[in-house]
Amino acid sequence: MDSGKEAAANVGASARAGMEKTRAAVQGQVDKAAAYTTGPKEAAEVNKEAAKVKMQQRVHAAEEEKQRAMRENAAAKEHGSGAGKEENRHDGHRPESGHDGE
Repeated sequence: MDSGKEAAANVGASARAGMEKTRAAVQGQVDKAAAYTTGPKEAAEVNKEAAKVKMQQRVHAAEEEKQRAMRENAAAKEHGSGAGKEENRHDGHRPESGHDGE
């Protein structure tokens, strides 16, 4: 894998992580708002905290996935194991079978 392909794959991994982090933040806000619509105040506080923890876990998982993909992309570049093998790409795209580039 040359440096241009590695950079493109890293951009893809970073974009995916950013989208996952945004989804986690939005879902966290929805869960937090929902915590206040039902039940007593004490339960709402517990639900709010649970929503916050869940959001932080999703953000952390997205960041770890991005870092893993970047490490694999760097290793593929260094060892040449990904050169010409599109199925090893970590930019979120897989080659379509039977696709001849037209």
